[in-house]
Amino acid sequence: MKKELYGFIVSILFLPTILMAQDRRDSGRLPVAPNTHSHAGSSPFSPPDEEDTLFVMDRGTGLDTGCTFRSGGPLRIRLLVKRFVGDVNADGALRDPGGMVARGYISPKAHLRLPAYDIDVAGAPGYPPEVDRIFFNGHDLGTLSGGNNIWKLNSFDLPIEWVKFPSRGSAGSPPTPAVNEIQINIDEASAPDQNWCMSVDWVQVDFKAIAPVFLVHGTNADSDTWDPNFTAFFGSTPVPWSNDINLTRNGTILGNGTLLANRLHALALSFGAKKGHIIAHSKGGLDTRAYLNNNYDPDKLKILSAYTLSSPHRGTILSDIIVAKRASTNPESPNSDIQYLIDNDWTWFTPQQPAIGDQTTVAMAAFNARFPSLPGGVRLYNYGADADLNDDGTISGDEASGVIPNIPFVAAPAGTVLYRVLGNVASITVVRGTRPGRLWGTNSFTSIDVAAANPAFHQNDLVVSVPSSRAPSGTFLGQLDANHGSMKSQALAQTILQRIVSDFPNR
Repeated sequence: MKKELYGFIVSILFLPTILMAQDRRDSGRLPVAPNTHSHAGSSPFSPPDEEDTLFVMDRGTGLDTGCTFRSGGPLRIRLLVKRFVGDVNADGALRDPGGMVARGYISPKAHLRLPAYDIDVAGAPGYPPEVDRIFFNGHDLGTLSGGNNIWKLNSFDLPIEWVKFPSRGSAGSPPTPAVNEIQINIDEASAPDQNWCMSVDWVQVDFKAIAPVFLVHGTNADSDTWDPNFTAFFGSTPVPWSNDINLTRNGTILGNGTLLANRLHALALSFGAKKGHIIAHSKGGLDTRAYLNNNYDPDKLKILSAYTLSSPHRGTILSDIIVAKRASTNPESPNSDIQYLIDNDWTWFTPQQPAIGDQTTVAMAAFNARFPSLPGGVRLYNYGADADLNDDGTISGDEASGVIPNIPFVAAPAGTVLYRVLGNVASITVVRGTRPGRLWGTNSFTSIDVAAANPAFHQNDLVVSVPSSRAPSGTFLGQLDANHGSMKSQALAQTILQRIVSDFPNR
């Protein structure tokens, strides 16, 4: 009896020690914690919201597996990257990661994060430390860190060339996501025993990459008018870009703004992008402003910057003259240069209503009063141009090339007249009435009178004056030596891209 009593007392005294020895290894049970957050697992760390350069996997194979031992592993987690950032090889790796990093188009590294549970790196008496090795697409990242019965957020940097990216989708359809595999080998140091178990709640990868660049054309034009210079330049870079925007050739500014919103959203979806940059020529800059003021939804597509090239933000006298000429019979003007344009039909037949009317000085004054600025967060930059390359006050056939047909004895005088009219005439007045015809009888006429002269000559690109190219709320970046067409040069495309990279590093 005494021996039995002694044994009972000893067993009571040493019970905690016995229990401790049994608990040195993991039990395989994951404690149930109150889920006060919205994600799928049980860690205290909520995953971030996905962005177009941040991707999360919160559910799926290898996640929320309970406390898993080596026999239940390795854990294999599929992480989907849904953003096209540049051309890829057949395996999804970037074709030129070094070049993209060197030019600032993408960050040199991506960042991997994951909450891991019960990583017993300190081990326990008589047991080795827990070693859980993690691989990203087959590349060894090292081992997980943590502690007994706790969740710890693990972070790893990995070279951008290890990440798999998708090819671009078609307009209106997203890219097919690229699968990146994370593998975790559990408890490598205990074999053949199984001492430690672990779990992963969610995984995240993020990086930085330049947002797509979208080209927007002007009046009576289409996407091909960016050829050959802008398309050749952007085509030679790995930057995501598109000139696949075709608006109504002679549509209203507001109408084209609505079309632009729809087109941009479809193209951005094809890149898997939620941010973008716009480069717009001529009326395309006005269409862009209309889109940003009337149709802009930054939750669908956030515009980081917009560049306008000779956009008539304050209208163009040329539009005033064209509208006045077409609204009358036998129009006349006391200004000899305007009369030359009327008599020789250098007011053209191609630009049509309503686009041409929307670009008059009066119409644009009303537009600017309605839309004096842009939504916050959008940087607006402007360029103007001067067609008089040698500063002699006249325009040669070469200086007019691309704006006026290069017909001998016509292009140069017509270009010079356009240059003088846009430079000297501040506004016009139109007076309707009758007067004796030039031969006999009475004909209708419109008198296009110069209401005021510019106090200083306004340089221009034969379509838009430099002062008009300055948007009310934009930042003027410079006056190019070019005409309205030739300003769309490879040099300008390169300059704008460099500024985008400088303003928004890797975005």
